[in-house]
Amino acid sequence: MDEAGVGMGDNVPLPAVADLIEAGPLKARLEQALATGSGLTVDASAVQRISSPCLQVLVAGVRSFAKAGGPSLAIGTPSEAFCETASVLGLMDALGLSK
Repeated sequence: MDEAGVGMGDNVPLPAVADLIEAGPLKARLEQALATGSGLTVDASAVQRISSPCLQVLVAGVRSFAKAGGPSLAIGTPSEAFCETASVLGLMDALGLSK
């Protein structure tokens, strides 16, 4: 995951395999954006497989951004695999995605 600074409306791409290894850096990016009051879009278009730790980080991020009341965290262009996993786990609504 790219470690560049998070700017207003930054786009964070998820890799094809978003697993436990990616959860830590993803969490750090979300926390950085939240701390600076920047909006963030997570590009999930390349995801072929996503693990529950990454989805947990995203759900917590969506909730934290909403609670802060500032710019939002959005999941942009989720892949079919991303949506399928989120749907099976019952997380579509928590991620702000409609089925």
